[in-house]
Order: sequence, then C-alpha cells, then structure tokens
Amino acid sequence: MNKWILTGIVVLIAAGCQGTDAKFSEQQQDAQGRWTNARASVTLRIAENRLSAGALNEAHKAARQALALAPDNFEVKIVLGRVLIEKGRFTEAVELLSRVCQSRPNDAKTAYYLGVAQEKNGRLEDALATYRRAYGLDQSDIGPIKAVAEVLVAMGQPRAAMLQIESYLPKAQDDPGMYELAGRLALMGKEYDKAADYFQQVLDMDYQNVRYAELLARAQHSAGRYAQLEDNLTDLIGRKGYEAPTWMYLMLGDAYLAQHRGKDAFNAYFTASEREPGRVEVWLSLSRAALAMNDSPRAVASAQRALQVSEGDINAQMLLGYSLLRDSQPARAILVLTAAAADHPASSIIQCLMGRAHTAVGQKSEAVRCYTVALRLEPGNVVARELLQSSTSGESLSKVQ
Repeated sequence: MNKWILTGIVVLIAAGCQGTDAKFSEQQQDAQGRWTNARASVTLRIAENRLSAGALNEAHKAARQALALAPDNFEVKIVLGRVLIEKGRFTEAVELLSRVCQSRPNDAKTAYYLGVAQEKNGRLEDALATYRRAYGLDQSDIGPIKAVAEVLVAMGQPRAAMLQIESYLPKAQDDPGMYELAGRLALMGKEYDKAADYFQQVLDMDYQNVRYAELLARAQHSAGRYAQLEDNLTDLIGRKGYEAPTWMYLMLGDAYLAQHRGKDAFNAYFTASEREPGRVEVWLSLSRAALAMNDSPRAVASAQRALQVSEGDINAQMLLGYSLLRDSQPARAILVLTAAAADHPASSIIQCLMGRAHTAVGQKSEAVRCYTVALRLEPGNVVARELLQSSTSGESLSKVQ
C-alpha cells in the first residue's frame, strides 16, 4: 500500500478518536454540572427547611455547602442572607444581600430581605428606601408596605405609618396583616374606635384566630364598647381548649360593671382573684364591684386585701377609705386616709375623701381644712370647691382660702 495512503488512514483514525474523546469529555462535564446543580438544589432545600425549623446552625452549614456547590446561585445567597439575619449577623447579611442586589437590581425579593437586614442593623433610612424599592419592583406583594410602616414607627413617626397603611388598605382587602397593623397603629394613636373597627375586620377574615379576638377585646375595652366586649370575651372564654388569661376576666368584669351588672362583675373579678391572688388589680376591682352591689362590708374586705398585696398603693388606700365611709365607719376612714395623705401629699382626691370623713363625724373645721388643701393642690377641682362651699355654709370663700 502506498505509504501516503497509509499515512492518511492513520491520520483519519487518530482524528476520529480525538473527536470521540472530546465529545465524551463534554458529556462528562455536562453530567457533572447537572449532578452538582442537583446537589446544590437539594442542599438549598435542606437549608430552607432547617431555617424554617429554627435550626440556625444547621441551616447556616447547609447554605454554605450549597453556595460552595453553586457560587453564582442567587437563591442560595438569599437563603444564606436570611440565615445570617436570624443569627443576628446583620452586617454580614447587609454586605451579602447588597452584592446580590447589585447583580440582580430588578429582583424584588432580594431587595426586601436587604431591607430586613438594614432595619435589623439599625440603618432605618436605608431600610425605608430599600423596602420602597422592593414594592416598586413588585406591587403585587404588600409585605414591603407593612415593613415601611414598621420602620416609620421605629423612627418615631407613627402618624406617618398610619397614613401609609391606610392609603394601601384598598389594595389589601384580603390581607389580615394589613388590618392588624392598622389596628395596632390606631391603638398607638389612641384612636380606639378605629382600632376596634380594624380588629373586627381582621377577626371576620379569620374567626378562629385567638390573637385577633384578643386584640379586638383590648380595643373594645379602650373604646368603651362594653356590650360588644362582653360578647367577644364570652365567646372567646367559651372556646374549647382555650385557657383565658387573667386580664380577660378583669375586662369582662369591667364590661359588666359598665352595664350596671355588679353581681356579674363581681363573679368575673372573683375568677381573676382565684387565678392571680397576688395581683392588686383583682382586689381593687372586687371592691368596686361590691360597692356597685351596695355590699360595703365586702368592699372593705377586698380593699384591705388589696393593701395587703400592695402596701401603700394609693388606689387601695382611697378605695378602702371610701368603702369605710359607705360602711358607716368614718372614724376608721379618717385613720386610713390620714395615712394615705402622708404617703401621697399631692393627692387632692384623698383630701376630699378625708374632708367627707371629717364631716361625717361632725368635724366641720377639719373638713374645711381638707377641702382647702385640695383646692390648693388642684385649683380647678370642681368637687373640692363645691364641698368647701357647702361646708362653709355661706362664709366668704376667699376668707377660708
């Protein structure tokens, strides 16, 4: 065979072998890449699951492993940033998520988590701008708007936060979180009726949510909506498996008392006293309910118990003094109120009560002195002025003062 022909055959065979090797190598690389990406994806899911479970160290380890497998995967970096936020490593989270935002400037999710990291890091102005940018990138997600409101509150601008939330409520008619936030902001602004309306809307969206019912109860109590409060608390306390806290029975008692149902109020307060006998408020409430029932001996006993729980408590001292007056024990009332006046010399109410006690035992001059002191402490006290005028029986008010 001609040597040139033979040489050509050898060259062709060699070239064919080299092409096959290159193709095989490329397939190997593709397979390896797919395998690496699959491992990164699985490891990323592990990191997310550990993060959701609160296992932050495990989540951090898995996220680091996923990042080593897929250094350019932005989803991995977001999860790692979230882990860093939860671990309190806010500066690292800000740095990482800022780099991701630079490479993906139109990704709303990355911007949102960057805002979270900035907020946690105390960079409130930056967080405010970042949250707003996140919403601008994806206006279907109302989360950044709620975050903006929270930041405004942290910056001491609750009114601006309220305006922010209310302006976006029409876009979030089925988002209970927005209405809950609106209710909380209304409570901060002491707009109690508005807060009650918002929390009622939240509860209507999710009736089984106990926390919403509790928030509504607090707003109803502050707004003085006692009939609605009674209905809400009665339903809530009666829920199967729900252990009502003490404050709930106190509020229920207040609702009954405001509706002139002293006995029902006393029973609700009594339940509270059984649960937390060391809490002064329950005994004060029991005393007030007993007074509403015209049961002055029980009012005295409850007020005395309040003083045992909290010695020197001004409300307990005043309530005991008043209860003793109602129980026709003015001499004892004078002793209690004299001690109260020594403990709280700036209280005009104590002076008025003490004046009434002195009047009850026929000590008119002492009563006048008490009312005069009350007016000096509080010149605009109408009750003290009327009591003084009544006690002086036509004497010149300026002469007495």
